[in-house]
Amino acid sequence: MNTTDVIPLVIQPTLESYEQKSRELLKSYLQLDDHSVKYVLKYHPDPHKFNEVNLSSSEFNMDDARLTIARQHGFADYRVFKSHLTELDDESSLTCRFEQAADAIVSGDVHTLSRLIADDPALISTRSTRTHRATLLHYLAANGVEQFRQKSATNATSIAGILLDAGSEVDAAADVYGSNWHTTLDLLVSSVHPARAGVQTALVEKLLDYGAAVNGCNNDCSPLLTAISFHYPLAAETLVRRGARVDTIVAAAALGHLGEVSGYLRGRGMLKSQTPTVQVPWADCRSNPEKQLELALVWAAMHNRAEVVEFLLDQGVSIASTDFCRWTALHWAAYYGCTETCQILLRRKAPLEARNEFGGTVLDQTLWATVHEGVAPHHLSIIEKLVKAGARIHPWWLFASLTPPLDPRVAKLLGDHTAV
Repeated sequence: MNTTDVIPLVIQPTLESYEQKSRELLKSYLQLDDHSVKYVLKYHPDPHKFNEVNLSSSEFNMDDARLTIARQHGFADYRVFKSHLTELDDESSLTCRFEQAADAIVSGDVHTLSRLIADDPALISTRSTRTHRATLLHYLAANGVEQFRQKSATNATSIAGILLDAGSEVDAAADVYGSNWHTTLDLLVSSVHPARAGVQTALVEKLLDYGAAVNGCNNDCSPLLTAISFHYPLAAETLVRRGARVDTIVAAAALGHLGEVSGYLRGRGMLKSQTPTVQVPWADCRSNPEKQLELALVWAAMHNRAEVVEFLLDQGVSIASTDFCRWTALHWAAYYGCTETCQILLRRKAPLEARNEFGGTVLDQTLWATVHEGVAPHHLSIIEKLVKAGARIHPWWLFASLTPPLDPRVAKLLGDHTAV
């Protein structure tokens, strides 16, 4: 279950109000209301049995409606949801106090959080009743928990201190993302919210001060590789400074350690025997030397390590290499506005029309970045270089109805080239 894509409860929630919502959902679904059908298909844990329209009225019942409502709010089933609602009515209950504490964490309310913990120290080891089973400490990462609580307060390090001083288990695991990333540290170094709030590296330091496993609970360097993969170089550098191992060609390449990258190779484009390799399961390259080299190239490009990129290409690593999400080196370099690396890759005829996990070409993904994340300093020059190199401009980028619209500077650049 995707525990992030859930909605908050209504103000002053009651069991009867959600019973009424369930009845309304049942009625509208049986009438084949388009919105209700899509809603059920999104949140019901077994939506396939409702795919056939002619089965809808015979298969979907009140229990299914209740279950759908419960799952929409992040609960495993209606029994757990019902219990949660009942306990919210009792301000002395652990559930009610936990919810108040979670709100205090994301809003930076030091006074309320301190009072709640002082009144009930058991809160520190309590877990959410939602399916992610997060502790209060996990909410600092603003990742994996319910989306409406994915926020980072500017005083997040003070909040962290309160929780950790009170005895929070620093490496407790939450049930999120298929357990690929589940500790607060892993979730933190892959989270946009603390990075944008300017507190990510300070929180990394704080967690490590209190004993978080710098190389991950499985000793597989998960925190460092996660920070690299999600493009948080400052977090990655902080982890290395605090003792994270850089013992694979992938990590060394992403960090720009050219000497170490060279030292891992024997002959042309071959890893030395017994060289440690990336072992985190999500990277999908364990025990595969060729995949390790390909990922090293792609991540070096992502982090604009131009010298490393040039070196690996000279060693015979394919310029068409992709990572586990099918992004090429040029995809990432253009996306992040890495001019020098883009120039190297374009000069060496990197593929322009390779498609990543979203079906996007290099130009597509770069344009998407400008629309959704803003035009970075070098995006305009890179887009022009891509187009001049022969990148195809898909017509939908020039549609007047494009939402959100292209930046006017980008639109003009594309328009000038399509008019030629």
